[in-house]
Amino acid sequence: SLQVRQAGVTIQKIVPGLQSRCGQLDQYFNICSIRKFINSHFVLRTQRDRMPMAWRERPILELRGQMLWMPPLHCMLYVASPLPRSLQELEEQSMHLSDIAPHDATRDLILLNQQRLAEMELSNQLERKKEELHQLSKHLEEEKQKTENLLYAMLPKHVANQLKEGKRVEAGEFEECTVLFSDVVTFTNICSECEPIQIVSMLNSIVSMLNSMYLKFDRLTTVHNVYNVETIGDAYMVVGGVPIPMSSHTERVANFALGMIIAAKGVTNPVTGCPIQVIEVGLHSGRQGWLVRRCLCIVCLETVNMASQMESHGLPDTINLSPSVYHALRNKGYQMEEHGEIEVKCKGRMRTYFLQRNIKVTESEIMGLLVPNADSDRKMNHSTQASQH
Repeated sequence: SLQVRQAGVTIQKIVPGLQSRCGQLDQYFNICSIRKFINSHFVLRTQRDRMPMAWRERPILELRGQMLWMPPLHCMLYVASPLPRSLQELEEQSMHLSDIAPHDATRDLILLNQQRLAEMELSNQLERKKEELHQLSKHLEEEKQKTENLLYAMLPKHVANQLKEGKRVEAGEFEECTVLFSDVVTFTNICSECEPIQIVSMLNSIVSMLNSMYLKFDRLTTVHNVYNVETIGDAYMVVGGVPIPMSSHTERVANFALGMIIAAKGVTNPVTGCPIQVIEVGLHSGRQGWLVRRCLCIVCLETVNMASQMESHGLPDTINLSPSVYHALRNKGYQMEEHGEIEVKCKGRMRTYFLQRNIKVTESEIMGLLVPNADSDRKMNHSTQASQH
């Protein structure tokens, strides 16, 4: 009848009713042909529907042991041990390691398996940390590249390299350089044409207009090898011959100014939809001070003030030159005309000139749109080397 005559205390807690008068082994465990496989190990698994409700979500209890037939008693003795595979399973079944016989190899297997699981978890943690470190390293490299791009965009390359290496950039004075100031004549009109309620909605369009224009100007600084010192609102400041001295600084800034006039005509007024055709440009050559403070290049001395006054006394869509720039460009292929005398602060009356064009180069060459031929390339390289010397 397979009636259970005797069972341990722990198994009765897990399988209540096992030792009741009507309790039979096959009601709680799946068994088949015990006497036929009497010399084999038997693994008994509890039937889930016979377990208490609170235990049905737990893993099925497995017992492994040997069946022994005892003829005098007409009973079957089952000597078994639980078959958990980890300490977690023991905990889920409300069992302890001491519930397993000391001589049973299951103890060693559980501890070995627990060690293997711990090693696997450590290995997984190491892989996750490696991946996190890789992502952090990649992110750090991206941020470092952004920082370097910003640094090189704000400062000349050799100055940025010195700051990057942790070196101090000493202030200096340059005997000869050329400074340019420009201003969008219609910028104030563009803003004043907007009603107060339109200013917020037009703000993005105005910023987009300035950005479009300054991108064109920035490209021209690369074409003519001049340096954009500062951009504030619609004002754009450029210097040539600083911080790398070169004898052709006046011609380079003059060609850049001609390119600015052309480039500005390709920018659209966001209010009227018409091209911006009027900017004022002023140039002056002279001594220049130079220093780096908080990753910003600052130029000072009288040359900056003179260039600013040349711009403010100019006319729309013109390039106003000081006498020093005029004399530097004379007899070098530049077409200029006299503007007349203006009152310069702290200098008195001064004669100024308008730069009209460079008759030696085409408009496309001014804008850097043509690739020079081999002869021109050699001449330009020779000229650049000579100017740098």
